[in-house]
Amino acid sequence: MADKVRIGLAGIGAAGSRIFDVFPKVPEVAFTAVADTRPAALDACRAKYGVEGFDSLDAMARSDAVDAIYIATPSPMHFEHSLTALEHGKHVLVTKPLALTLDHCRRLVDAAAANGRQLMVADTRSFNPPIRKMRKIVSSGELGQVIQVSIWHYSPWLVQARDPHELDSSEGGGVCFRQAPHLVDIARLIAGGLARSVRATVGRYDPKNLTEGNYTAFLDFENDAAASISYNGYGYFDSDELTWAVGHGAERPRAGGGGAAWREAMAAGATKDDKRSRTAVQNRQSADQGFPYFGLILVSCERGDMRQSPGGVAVYDANGMREVECPAWGGSMKVELEDLCEAIRENKPVPHDGRWGMATLEVCLAMLDSSREHREIPLRHQIASPF
Repeated sequence: MADKVRIGLAGIGAAGSRIFDVFPKVPEVAFTAVADTRPAALDACRAKYGVEGFDSLDAMARSDAVDAIYIATPSPMHFEHSLTALEHGKHVLVTKPLALTLDHCRRLVDAAAANGRQLMVADTRSFNPPIRKMRKIVSSGELGQVIQVSIWHYSPWLVQARDPHELDSSEGGGVCFRQAPHLVDIARLIAGGLARSVRATVGRYDPKNLTEGNYTAFLDFENDAAASISYNGYGYFDSDELTWAVGHGAERPRAGGGGAAWREAMAAGATKDDKRSRTAVQNRQSADQGFPYFGLILVSCERGDMRQSPGGVAVYDANGMREVECPAWGGSMKVELEDLCEAIRENKPVPHDGRWGMATLEVCLAMLDSSREHREIPLRHQIASPF
């Protein structure tokens, strides 16, 4: 392998574009290629970054220009694109969800093993430094056994400009596929990973967007910890108000409060490209502003509690409150790239591998089943937290 891990990007969309500003911050990687079906987007990326361009993922996967491919294409394509890349001997970094069915997840895990390649699920908030720090505090035992994890997140997700597939559950749309992996990953990571069952209620209450817009789920873990996760994407209230007015991109308060700004923008004809541009600006700004939040996260242990703070993690124990600092956050996808490079170079498992992604998807699918069937769903594919 060359001195650097050569990365190819598949899909220049909202997920893919956020990685452009991160590449220079990870000296172990080189951005060498891009694939997209839109000629104009492909040409612009070639001109700006001097990379090779391909009109299909298959063509890029056959090329010697890349060692690994970051798959940021729409969710329905994750399985096919990841499988193609793995079968052509490329390492795969794929944005969540890994796939849309457990069978497809299993096939990807098997393909990675058969071809001796890394398969990593990226772009979930469990990579954020304060979340990892909370897990490490739990693992250290200094606060005793983890008891419960409570997460509340309210956002304007459903009132922002969305592509059609993002609103179609059969294509991985709705908040159980698009947003639940973030909260499920956080809860599973901190609580130990081995969830036994889930009971959930999922709702569709926006007449203009007939997809899942909210959920509340209860996860029971083998170590007797419990997690309650709630998400509401209708945009009237924003949980930034509960987190020092800092949002999921580390951005500061938005004018209008809640989803009002996006409702006004949508009424004026805002498009998905407007959202991509805004997201790109936030990503560039946020790396210098501090840590991103994904709602209010409160972790309770036998001898204390934790929550994210502006500087890292606030720990509350018998001695009062103290703040534990965390490594600087370099922007979305920086930690993921670093993890992937380390795993490739040292030939060791990535923390969030295909089995982890499969376990997270199992919970998300079980949430939908639980709500539809009004019962608790047992889980069978869970794995322990990687650290």
